Amino acid sequence: MESTTLMVEGMTCEGCVSSVKRALEAIPGVKSAEPSLEKGTVKIEYDPKETGPRNFTPSIEAAGFEVVG
Repeated sequence: MESTTLMVEGMTCEGCVSSVKRALEAIPGVKSAEPSLEKGTVKIEYDPKETGPRNFTPSIEAAGFEVVG
C-alpha cells in the first residue's frame, strides 16, 4: 500500500467530504480516502499495482471539486 495527500478546494460541509470520499473509494485499488474539511485535504491509501495519483484528480473534479496540490 502507498498513500498520498491532495489539497482539495471547494469542500465546505460534511456532504462535500462524503462526496469526495465516495468518488475516490469507487476507484479500483483505493483502500481508503479520508478527507479533512478543516485542512482542505484528502489522504488516500491505494494499491499502486491497481491505481495511482493520475486517477485521483479526475474523480475528484468529476465530483465537483478542484485539486490544487
